[in-house]
Amino acid sequence: MARLDDKVAIVTGSGSGIGAAIAKRFAKEGAKVVLADVSEKGITQVKEEIEQAGGTAEYIVGDISKEENAKNINDFAVEKFGKLDILVNNAGYAGPSDPAEQFNSEEFDKIFKVNAYGTFYMVKHAVPLLRENKGGSIINVASNSILTPTDYPGYAGSKGAVRTMSFTFSGILAKDKIRVNTLIPGTTRTPMVKAIFDDPELAKKYIETIPLGEVVEPEDLANGALYLASDEAGRVTGTELVVDAGMSL
Repeated sequence: MARLDDKVAIVTGSGSGIGAAIAKRFAKEGAKVVLADVSEKGITQVKEEIEQAGGTAEYIVGDISKEENAKNINDFAVEKFGKLDILVNNAGYAGPSDPAEQFNSEEFDKIFKVNAYGTFYMVKHAVPLLRENKGGSIINVASNSILTPTDYPGYAGSKGAVRTMSFTFSGILAKDKIRVNTLIPGTTRTPMVKAIFDDPELAKKYIETIPLGEVVEPEDLANGALYLASDEAGRVTGTELVVDAGMSL
């Protein structure tokens, strides 16, 4: 028996990188997966890959910074698969690394609307569905920028909000058997940081700063998300799983 048999999962930001890896791993473990992203291009490819591997997936395009889209994504899962068991809030926007005094307020707003507001909207509209299902798992993806010095104050601030919301929701929703945990990635080999790894010299210098001496791969985060989503973590809530090869030590 696969670890997520008979589960229905939503994964936001699943058109590439960490989200795509989580969605594919969930499908491999028996989950029916709803792929959600702001762009159709990536999620159609991920859906095709899941189906070619024998899994089940549907996709919906939506910008979660708008509450009506978050509601539509949650409703879509029930419409297609009849229920909701797992929500992975992975969609995110980093923005520029400008100094605080130069930071564009419109960019700051966008970062918080996607990362913090978007996570809140998705949870808000998932909760009634999870309650109806007698429980479930919510995994909010933060960032180890909340644990280490960073050049991205807006991004780190928004992910700090995600971390705090996760902990708060875990207490509020425990009575409903809805588990809420935070997955904290370090810099991961995704398109977002492609420039680092396209330059062999830069990549070498970067890897030398990582305590374990290895780059975090999207599949490493998928492994962590799988545990938190599965019944093996049935008594795990309000916690944080850091997957960063020791970068925050």
